[in-house]
Amino acid sequence: MQFSQVYGLESIKKKLIASVEANRLPHALLFLGPEGSGKLALASALTQYVYCSNPSDSDSCGECSSCRKITSLTHPDVHYSFPHTGGDKGISDDFIVEWRELVTKNKYFNITNWAAITAKDENKSPNLNIKEVRKILTKLSLKSYEGEAKSLILWMPEYLQGQSNALLKLIEEPPQKTYFSLVAENSDALLATITSRTQLIKVPKYTEAETQQFLIDKYALDSQKAEQIAYLSEGNFNKAIELVESVEDNYAEMFRDWMLACYSNNLGKVSNNLGKVSILSDSMHKLGRVQLQYFLTNGLSILRESMLYQTIDNYQIKAEKNQQDFIKKFSATLNASCIEKSYSQINEVIYHIQRNANAKIAIFNLSLQLRYNFIRNK
Repeated sequence: MQFSQVYGLESIKKKLIASVEANRLPHALLFLGPEGSGKLALASALTQYVYCSNPSDSDSCGECSSCRKITSLTHPDVHYSFPHTGGDKGISDDFIVEWRELVTKNKYFNITNWAAITAKDENKSPNLNIKEVRKILTKLSLKSYEGEAKSLILWMPEYLQGQSNALLKLIEEPPQKTYFSLVAENSDALLATITSRTQLIKVPKYTEAETQQFLIDKYALDSQKAEQIAYLSEGNFNKAIELVESVEDNYAEMFRDWMLACYSNNLGKVSNNLGKVSILSDSMHKLGRVQLQYFLTNGLSILRESMLYQTIDNYQIKAEKNQQDFIKKFSATLNASCIEKSYSQINEVIYHIQRNANAKIAIFNLSLQLRYNFIRNK
């Protein structure tokens, strides 16, 4: 990947290029940024620039043998390590084909997207085990095949946990011409001994305007559609891509039916009937862990628009036309406190599902909480 293919982040690109040209590139960099930022893309572009046989003062050539191999993630001196679902005996190499396919398609993906591809059991969490760390040590101890340098791009080092200590000495005293690019999202989950041995590159989230232009350039969306999605994605390119590419177009309708079921269960004859809520909860659970999070996130956007429409005079709803009527009616039915509490509860369930909570139980319990909110609203 070339720097020109990394969207925005011009000041960071210039600093990285300048450090290579001045022969002052740190041997260990920590690219730290929120989900959906350009951190992995930057690490890939920097690696390609380092290995390029004919670089310019602003980018790799993109045509030499090294550039082509790094673009296809097949360069023998560039290694990749990432959380996987292979258990204690698995290593990243077992999933390298899937990794290449996903990185080639979308460099803004998150751990949930990756786990959905590699985990046969949805409840199996990805991990970086001690065997993976030993494999890294072995790879980087060997001589380079095609050039002077060896590189490791380590995605989501937060998942190293106790195994990170085994890498400390290697990062602190690496073999000559060995480069580390750690690509992380959560600095609190990294050991201080790791962060202290790397130079931090803070990668900011994209602005709403940058996200809008990215969507126009990538998908040729009209400006209004791109603006709506950019607003909902909150600077997260991965979320923006999912909103455009998701094959599920009935999430808004499903969310509406779910809210109406929770609400209507408080009325007259059906006050004790939770049958429809149970059926809808089961349908949501069957979406799978990844799509369920996407569904609930879309629901948060609907709640947020309901709150804004209720509290701001002449507010222009930023949502699909088929959602706008529901948002108007929903905001008129519930008070701000009820919407705010429901938003918080849904957000909490997303957090727990990301951490492998039982989705079916979590959704049904959430339905009961929402139902109680609606009762208190009356």
